[in-house]
Amino acid sequence: MENRDLLVHLKSDVDAFSIKPRHLDRIREAFPGIRLVEATGREDFHLRLPDAVWLMTWVFRPEWYDKAPKLEAVFTPAAGHDWVTPDPSGRVKNFYGHFHGRIMRESLLAMMLYFNRRLAPASDNRKKKIWDRRIYDGASSLFSQQVLIVGYGAIGRQMAELLKAFGARITGVKRSTEGFENDPYAERVVTFDKLNEELPMADHVVLVLPGGPATDDLFTSQQFDRMKPGSYLYNLGRGNCYREDDLVRALINGPLAGAGLDVFHEEPLPTYSPLWNLPNVLITPHASAISREYLDLYIEEWIETVRNNLLT
Repeated sequence: MENRDLLVHLKSDVDAFSIKPRHLDRIREAFPGIRLVEATGREDFHLRLPDAVWLMTWVFRPEWYDKAPKLEAVFTPAAGHDWVTPDPSGRVKNFYGHFHGRIMRESLLAMMLYFNRRLAPASDNRKKKIWDRRIYDGASSLFSQQVLIVGYGAIGRQMAELLKAFGARITGVKRSTEGFENDPYAERVVTFDKLNEELPMADHVVLVLPGGPATDDLFTSQQFDRMKPGSYLYNLGRGNCYREDDLVRALINGPLAGAGLDVFHEEPLPTYSPLWNLPNVLITPHASAISREYLDLYIEEWIETVRNNLLT
């Protein structure tokens, strides 16, 4: 680890995604021999790139690998490959974040409780100074409900862990069920060909899917029409996986009672989108993983990643 260079360029207009002195201090504490350099901006980053051996960044384009002949590893907090493309030549190792579920599951829980506990009408009544306990007629509890998690990977399983603690019954959907026969959180894990069979049984359907052609328009009117009357949809993965027009129809005409949406096909969500005007839709601006602890979690994961993958 002695004399290992690490170039850090983690800046964002979201403060939680910008590295702080405490994070740099934690890296130095874990690896005293590291030569850590923080890029002051985009121009400085590109000037220092040719000498970088390790790099921690939000964005790295394919053509930049040729400009970094000494580069051995690129680290990014991002879970997906949207902004850091793997090295086409395979020369450089790429490492992505896997910690997001600890934050995102709380965002999902907040959305579920928002609908289950009737927080929207409660907020409206507060503004109008109306005391009406009847708005809670029909309110539901998670311990009596079935949750279908579509995209049962690392994030989906962390969500299931939390929801199971509330008593919810979990079904996971993923490409392969190998190794998930005795999953500690889901009652059962099924493959995508069983999705339409599971939809009518779920009170809450959670989408935690990656982007890309394989998940384009996975949910259309065919899937929405099969969902349980009064059920809810949540999307905290990527916005390409459902057709917005079909979702809007399902929210207006049924069977959906509501939707909690964090990601969209087009971001920012255009002002002309009908989703803005639907009273049974909760919208957050691709923010389900934003938390002041975000980079604290990432740095601890990064330290373990280095120890387990690059120092053995």
